[in-house]
Amino acid sequence: MTDTLRRAFVSGTPKEGDHLDLDPDESHHVARVLRLKVRDALAVFDGKGGEWEATIEAATRERVSVVVGRPVPGAVEPAVRVVLHQALVRPEKLEWVLQKGTEVGVAAFRLVPSDRAEAPPPSPARLARYARIVMEACKQSGRRRLPALSSGALDAPPAGVVAIVLGHAPEVASIGTVLAGPRAEDVWLAVGPEGGFSESELDVLIRAGWRCASLGPRVLRTETAGVVAAALVLHAWGDLGPKAARS
Repeated sequence: MTDTLRRAFVSGTPKEGDHLDLDPDESHHVARVLRLKVRDALAVFDGKGGEWEATIEAATRERVSVVVGRPVPGAVEPAVRVVLHQALVRPEKLEWVLQKGTEVGVAAFRLVPSDRAEAPPPSPARLARYARIVMEACKQSGRRRLPALSSGALDAPPAGVVAIVLGHAPEVASIGTVLAGPRAEDVWLAVGPEGGFSESELDVLIRAGWRCASLGPRVLRTETAGVVAAALVLHAWGDLGPKAARS
């Protein structure tokens, strides 16, 4: 039913039969943008993996109330958890990364400083806008779990995590070489700004356990590279490729 029902976010974890008021932003979206009315059906999701059928029981410009119905079956979240570490770039580029990365299936975003960063660390207001973009992309794409959004330096990957920093040099192996190895459940991707990470940054990352890989002979823009890499990982090891990759 999530293919046809309009969707709204609810805080907490509802259960069948609950009567809920949507928050002001979601109420506005349902009543003014989607133009749904009393007795119209929609789906509500909690951002933690749950989704339920629902019916609107009251709708005004300020408040929309719903009655929660049955849980919506099925799995929509990738089995492989991809965390995209994106170097700080101009806001319009970053918004594109967050929107398309969420649609593809990225589990979390980390906004990282770099020597060639194109923008300063985001303000609280900017982070709030970014979080809203992730939310809207979740609603549009049918996802049930909100990707986490954070900012800070690149860390050394824990044991069991395949960490790939994208580079573009003749000696750098392709990402396909990494993905030909054993399947991992947690993958970190690091994407530099235009011009990439500096040599000193790459040296530090590789010593910390990151593997350098390229996306081929063509140079992709920073806002394209992470989304393409995430799709390749999910095709090889997740839910975008052969069924055998998901077992």
